[in-house]
Amino acid sequence: MKKSRKLSRKTQAPRRAASAKRAPIGAPKIGGPWATGGIYAGVSLENEHAVVLVLLPGELEAADWKEATAWAGKQGGTLPSRIDQLVLFKNVKSEFQDAWYWSGEPSAGDESSAWFQYFDHGYQSTNRKLTELRARAVRRIAI
Repeated sequence: MKKSRKLSRKTQAPRRAASAKRAPIGAPKIGGPWATGGIYAGVSLENEHAVVLVLLPGELEAADWKEATAWAGKQGGTLPSRIDQLVLFKNVKSEFQDAWYWSGEPSAGDESSAWFQYFDHGYQSTNRKLTELRARAVRRIAI
């Protein structure tokens, strides 16, 4: 009678990590419509946790940071974080003008400035909050 032998950890087939490109179950194709409105933009991070990122309809053409933040709240969302903006640039850039867009992140150490991203080539930097830039709103949904 043969003894069954368990494979050691070293001889077992390596486990594959989950693909970062896989959408959450039930999510549409990137760039497709989200069931409750907006466009599915992919997966982002919020407080080190994965979230579904939905780009909400509408665009504010010229507003300072405070006005843009208030406008995003009225849309049922928030201004995107810097990480969100990278996801938006990579996955749904065609939904943006080649222009500067506010981020929801104030500049660390300078309360009079906040981050923005240029959607022509993805450049991110800070600017005075009184500067008028474009804005889009996003909604983050915990996975």
